[in-house]
Amino acid sequence: MDLKTVHAIFTNRILRIPSYQRGYSWSNDAPVKLSAENPLKNVKGQLKDLWDDLLNIQEESWHYTGLLTMVEVKAKEYDWLPNHTQFAIVDGQQRITSILILLAVIIEEAKKQEITLGVREGDVEFQYLYINKDGLKAYVFGYDKDNPSDKFFRKHILNLNEIEDDSEESVYTENLLKAKIFFRAMVIIYLRTESNSISALFEKVTTQLKLNEYVLPEELDEHVVFETMNNRGKPLSQLERLKNRLLYLNDKFELDVPLSEEASKILAARKEQLSDSINKAWITIYKSLGQNKHHPLSDEDFIKNHWIVYFDEYSRAEANVYASFLFDAYFSLQNVYEKKLTIGDIEKYIKSLQTCSVWWNKLNYPSYFSKGETTIKEALIGIHQVGLKASFKPLLLAILVREDRNQFVESIRSLEKYSFKLFDLSNKRGNTGDSKIYSLAHAVYTNRKDSSQTKVEIELYTSWYYEFNIFINQSYEMFELGHKDGFYRWSGRFYLLYRYDLYLREENKSSAQSTEINWRDFNKNNSIEHILPQSAIPSIEAYARIKEKSIEEVRVAYNKIQNDWSSFNSCSPPERKKLANSIGNLLAISKSDNSSFKNDKFQFKVDQSNKGEDYLNRGYKYDSMSAMMVANNEDWTPESILNRGLDILKFLCGYIGEDFDNMEELTKYKVLGLEFMLEKKLIEES
Repeated sequence: MDLKTVHAIFTNRILRIPSYQRGYSWSNDAPVKLSAENPLKNVKGQLKDLWDDLLNIQEESWHYTGLLTMVEVKAKEYDWLPNHTQFAIVDGQQRITSILILLAVIIEEAKKQEITLGVREGDVEFQYLYINKDGLKAYVFGYDKDNPSDKFFRKHILNLNEIEDDSEESVYTENLLKAKIFFRAMVIIYLRTESNSISALFEKVTTQLKLNEYVLPEELDEHVVFETMNNRGKPLSQLERLKNRLLYLNDKFELDVPLSEEASKILAARKEQLSDSINKAWITIYKSLGQNKHHPLSDEDFIKNHWIVYFDEYSRAEANVYASFLFDAYFSLQNVYEKKLTIGDIEKYIKSLQTCSVWWNKLNYPSYFSKGETTIKEALIGIHQVGLKASFKPLLLAILVREDRNQFVESIRSLEKYSFKLFDLSNKRGNTGDSKIYSLAHAVYTNRKDSSQTKVEIELYTSWYYEFNIFINQSYEMFELGHKDGFYRWSGRFYLLYRYDLYLREENKSSAQSTEINWRDFNKNNSIEHILPQSAIPSIEAYARIKEKSIEEVRVAYNKIQNDWSSFNSCSPPERKKLANSIGNLLAISKSDNSSFKNDKFQFKVDQSNKGEDYLNRGYKYDSMSAMMVANNEDWTPESILNRGLDILKFLCGYIGEDFDNMEELTKYKVLGLEFMLEKKLIEES
């Protein structure tokens, strides 16, 4: 090992981040706010740590920045630079990339100020960024050519405007750009102090930051070294390990018998082709997993789900069984030596992995479906609405990669009802039936099950686990136990009310987009309205406690609410609470008007313009189809809640295949939490 300055590390060298490396991942947890009094308040992360390390270096001192492990590359990228040696970075790429981004910002700022940082103009670009020689350009630092981050780095970090195809963007390129924005802000803040200069900052970075350089001897395998190393305590993901492992095994494919010259060339060409295929596949995979820059998909989740689909080896016997299988049982050096694993096996696997990554992104983010994929997209949206369970993902992925995926729409709808009936109605544990669903996923992927067989299987599993009586018993408990919030805290409330509104739109032949409920906003904004407001529920004593005031202080406000909802005055506070949280009193609205409705009386909720001109075209009569149906009532009463609740219950039974008409009257009332109303009705009739 050799302790070297940044200047020494970049002297007469070409540095490359090899294809098996992870993408750039250093970041902070908050952006810098230059206009704020304290621009760095709450800013923490690896970039901030590096900057702090740099600023805290005393004059005539230096700072140990970490280990940089490299391996010399014999096949040089630029043969016309005989005095330069090329190295691949095995460990420390996050750190050295961050330092180079900072240097690019410093060099950019020096140019703005017309300051020459080297002995003569162009020296620092030649040393750290790029070399111009007789019209040819060599890049001092970058990624392997097949990495999409390479073009992005040249264009957006080095600001080189060259002729090349557009760079692919991902969460990793986003991190590169954010790092540059951060260091640019840091340089601005640094230069606000008059005694600081861009030249001094450049000297700090290039001469006072030191790394422990270790060049691997030829007998050490860089792939093995990479797999055992971490960057700043952050372990490699399984996807990063997997790519490295496949490239490593590719190097080991040899025949144990002497080869003819032609056979040797064929084997070498196959290995080169496999290496190229691995790199291309991972470009697609990283692009797919990182396409949503704000919420990139997990490497581990993707690898695990693909493993379930591809191998059918799922087991609960041990944690991370998929990783053990991939690295210890299947993609092992022993299997290569014993001819149990071939180049063809790996080619088949990575092709599947590449294809599945594209569909995996669409499965998790349906907005990425193209216009021609509407049918399958709409079916998947239903699964998202009921709740995309982890156990469903392998099966849905297996369906999506098939050419006849559109034929599986009814299978997907069966899975949607499976989810609703098991996890919302029957209150089953989240992992119920997952091993059966996983096995079905592999059967679908390998074409052993077609769409009709898949639908039959799902319906069979549903019949095994679903019990309507559990829902009936659960509904009793929702009103009698815990917070007694009835359907307002029930897991299926959004899905049921949304589906009921779709049903009403269809029944009333409504296609008006203005009243259509947007599922995402509805769910995210909790757009469920209590028609009888919760403020009308408690006794005056409880109301005073909620407001943290005396009874006399709240009496006027309390009496106003009770007068506004006088139809419920004959009900006790516990009965009013049951009425308020019964499904018939819960309303799906298309706009987030909950706050404007507040404690309004029913007539104001129906038409907000009754409150004044500022509220025109607002209220139930201008909202969802469900809301418009409620607006047809002249008043809102306990009977209104009961009747609407019975209507929703009838819809629910039809949707899940239960016989509403054969349910006992008492059971219906109990499910709605309104059995006290039946008791009053029987007393009145007698």
